[in-house]
Amino acid sequence: MTEAVDRLDGRLVEELQRDGRAPMEDIAAAIGLSRQATRTRFERLVARGALRVVGVVHPSAQGLHAFAHLSVFVRGSALRAARAIARLPTVPLVSIVAGRASLIAEVRAPDMAALHALIRTIGSVDGVAHVEAATYTERIKDRSSPALAVATPRLDAVDRALLDILQADGRAPYAQLGRRINYSASAARGRVQALVGSGAVRVTAIATPGLVGLSQMCGLGLRLTRADAAIAKLLELPAVSYLSLAVGRWDAVATLLVASPAEVVAETDRIRALRGVDSLESWTHLQVVKEDYRLQLAGPG
Repeated sequence: MTEAVDRLDGRLVEELQRDGRAPMEDIAAAIGLSRQATRTRFERLVARGALRVVGVVHPSAQGLHAFAHLSVFVRGSALRAARAIARLPTVPLVSIVAGRASLIAEVRAPDMAALHALIRTIGSVDGVAHVEAATYTERIKDRSSPALAVATPRLDAVDRALLDILQADGRAPYAQLGRRINYSASAARGRVQALVGSGAVRVTAIATPGLVGLSQMCGLGLRLTRADAAIAKLLELPAVSYLSLAVGRWDAVATLLVASPAEVVAETDRIRALRGVDSLESWTHLQVVKEDYRLQLAGPG
């Protein structure tokens, strides 16, 4: 694949990350290609497994309000421990890393008591020596997840049916969505737009980093002396794909997504130099064992 093709693929992904249900005509106009060429490129990326367009449901819509980043230290096989942790349903992310810890995980639960119980469960997994937690207090930036809704929406059976489909296929046609809920296509469009507007769901692109030119994923734990100044600058950096405030070992947890190890060095140096950043700890993702943010939405509204 040529550099130009890589660049156009990247722009296509960016447009879909902004709005996963954007009309193909609008995406084509934004990246400077014909509608057919854009669709062909999109279908090629999907067929290669490089790209998925999905509905990411806000966890609060399913009663999940407590979140944490875990650094997991392992005796023996990190892969075996990671696979065991990945089987837990409220652990959406598990990755083997190079760094101080053996692997990292993201966990979520209904409340702090349940979160602590989940962390204890992970600590008891065979091969896990100990677990360090950084509890999230505020998500500042996340390219894939919806913004926090002003009020947690109450989902009825129709909403849940729509969200189930969107979690699997974010670009499912409104006619298909309408058939599932026995609504017209226009009525299904209105329900989906209401769900998006409430913050219950965001339809976005999830790209496999190595297949769209961003092959290096690096996690950061930050100690901050002037949080407001540092956060403002971090939000300006395109390489920062995720940022949350936390309590525990760090004041913030971030993810860098870049094209090369040299860019990791450049970006971490840039972040160390930011006003308000006291110290930085980093880890490199070697193998993502699980990344699945789908929620189980079956049941009464």
